[in-house]
Amino acid sequence: MNSLECAREDHVLGAVLAGRWPSEDDELVAHAQQCEICREVAEVAVVLRADHDHARREVHVPVAGQVWWRSAVRARLESAQAATRPMAWLHGVTAAIALGILLAVAGMAWPTLIVAADWAREVAAPLIASGEVSGAVSGVLRQSMVVAAAAAACLLVAPVLLYFVLSND
Repeated sequence: MNSLECAREDHVLGAVLAGRWPSEDDELVAHAQQCEICREVAEVAVVLRADHDHARREVHVPVAGQVWWRSAVRARLESAQAATRPMAWLHGVTAAIALGILLAVAGMAWPTLIVAADWAREVAAPLIASGEVSGAVSGVLRQSMVVAAAAAACLLVAPVLLYFVLSND
């Protein structure tokens, strides 16, 4: 035998795995205290045995009725989700149609809005005598346009984000 093997190594390992270590054989325990190989085998095997016993105690197998009940609830939930999937598509199509109609109405109304803006400018120009007033008004309009654009972006992006956050798939 070389220095990496011990004839009693198997006995030490068998005693630890059987749960009889260190109370079974005082001679074997004394040998393990003196032999470096057997001492290491005993230390590692004790740790592995304790881990195995701990893992075995944590396993919890549910009752068959509980497993059946959970599978029935899951099946009902999946069938409800499958039934509502066409409605989700319908909501998306409806939103796309509504957005298309809104853009079409805005496109048709745009020339009228330009004519109305020109008329308002012609009416308001004589009323505003000072350049400072018109500068202040244009500054407020510029700032309010940024806020309006941000609000519009939020109104368009928020439903999409909510859909992805709240979807289960």
